[in-house]
Amino acid sequence: MFHVPSCDDIATALLSSTDFAGDPIAVDLLSRAISPRDFALKRDSLPVAAAADPATASAILELLERGQVPTMAAIRTLTAQNEMRHEAERIERLGRRAQRSIDDFGRTLARLAHEHWTEHGTGPIRRDILNSEPVMALIQERIGDVAPSAVKHLWLIERAQRAGWIASNANPQSLCAGRRFHAAKYGNRVSLRPVNSIGTLVAGFLAEYREGHGRSPRWSAVAHELRDDRARRVFFDTADATTQQLWLRTAEWVDIVDGMPVPGRRGQRALAKQARR
Repeated sequence: MFHVPSCDDIATALLSSTDFAGDPIAVDLLSRAISPRDFALKRDSLPVAAAADPATASAILELLERGQVPTMAAIRTLTAQNEMRHEAERIERLGRRAQRSIDDFGRTLARLAHEHWTEHGTGPIRRDILNSEPVMALIQERIGDVAPSAVKHLWLIERAQRAGWIASNANPQSLCAGRRFHAAKYGNRVSLRPVNSIGTLVAGFLAEYREGHGRSPRWSAVAHELRDDRARRVFFDTADATTQQLWLRTAEWVDIVDGMPVPGRRGQRALAKQARR
């Protein structure tokens, strides 16, 4: 007469070549998954054949490690969670790779945004600029294969904005070329200070000028008088200052009241913070 193996026998055999070999608690947990009816449990049993799949086998061991019964529902949940975690980790690694080439991405994004403003009088839609041929080609070259739907998770626009290449705000199609794009053509003839320092310098100059003259300065005065802490011009000339007012307004360093520049909301916050120090 044939001996029909019990669920404990099956569980013991399945765990014999793992770290849980001879572990009665693990055998009991696995037995409950293989034959829940033996334990008066109403749920789907774990098919023994499922353990042949490496991902399923790995999930079973992970659940046993946590002291959980490796039911099919628990395995499916854990597998989905692991896949999401692995994808998030992969995107994070790709994001670090993107950061290493952020000046190249920033330069490209700024050029495309600048061309769009010149042609249409508005910024491009984020999705369109990220899926544009130049950006996708650069992603392929510097980062590797990234699905178009996952490009947004690389945070290229946010990274390029922090690096000073572009500016944007909550308004649709506000994306525009930033400080570094405009300053690049002048090399070290203009200030090389970071974008937030430039924004604060401009806001500070506008506030001081209004206080001293009772009115806002023209952009020509800003261009010719404003210097950084190393006595370098912030703007090359009046035309440069006038062009750069777009990103300064977009990032809220500057606002325009009655056609004249004044400190914007962000500029005011930076000046208030400076005053408290």
